[in-house]
Formats: sequence, structure tokens, C-alpha cells
Amino acid sequence: MSSGEMNVTDILKYSIRIEHESMNFYRESAAKVDGQAVKELLAILEQEEIKHEQRLTDILASADNTAVSGLDTESMDKLIQNRSISATTTEREILNTALGREKNTRDFYASIATMTNLNADVADLFQMLYNQESGHVTKVGNLLKKLDG
Repeated sequence: MSSGEMNVTDILKYSIRIEHESMNFYRESAAKVDGQAVKELLAILEQEEIKHEQRLTDILASADNTAVSGLDTESMDKLIQNRSISATTTEREILNTALGREKNTRDFYASIATMTNLNADVADLFQMLYNQESGHVTKVGNLLKKLDG
């Protein structure tokens, strides 16, 4: 594991990239699935990621350059890797990938939200994003259980 130093602006830009990649994943995945429940969940997640990206972009304009150290940059790189979706990718595989993305993003946001040197607006935003990503984990997990019957 490596750890690196970034500033708040870097973290916000990185988080915007995470949300953008997730949005693209959900959009592309929704176009490949047939099941109505899976298609609907992917559309909901896509819209929520768009809102997250906008909130991050809004706060970026007023962000400071406070240094933040101790981030696991190796793990961060995994957050933005998109698994390719082929014509043979199953709904279950898509949902498992989505679940992994949401868990990793939730954990990243939790680590940011608890940093003590962030201003209150940034910390509150990451706490809110953590809560919403936790909700995504629940939604995806519940649908996977439902598919298991």
C-alpha cells in the first residue's frame, strides 16, 4: 500500500472522476441488460451519481488547498477502473461490479469525511456522500438477493 499527499482540491477532482466513471458504468450497463428491475436500479444509480458529481463540482469552486496526507493512493486508483461490459456480461456480474464500486467509494468517502483538517462544508459533503453510497450498497445488495430468489 502506498500513501500519498493530496490537497482538498485534488480530492474533490478525484471524487468527481469517481462519480463520472460510475455514472458512465451505470449508463452503459443499463443499455446491456434486459431485466426491468436491474435496468431501473441502474438508471436510478446513474441519476444519483450525476447529482453527486454536481455537488462535488459546486464545492470545488470554493475549496482550499489544505494538504491531506495518509491517503491510500493504490486503493484510490482501483476506484476509477471500469470493468468492460460485453454482450455476454450477465446482470449478476454487472450488479456485483456495481456493489464493489459502491462499497469502495463509500469507504473512500468515509475516510475523507473523518479527516480533521477539512473545513466543515467539505467534511459534511463527504459524510453525505458516504451516507448515499451506503444506500447504494443496500439497494444493489437487496436486488442481488432478490435475484438469488
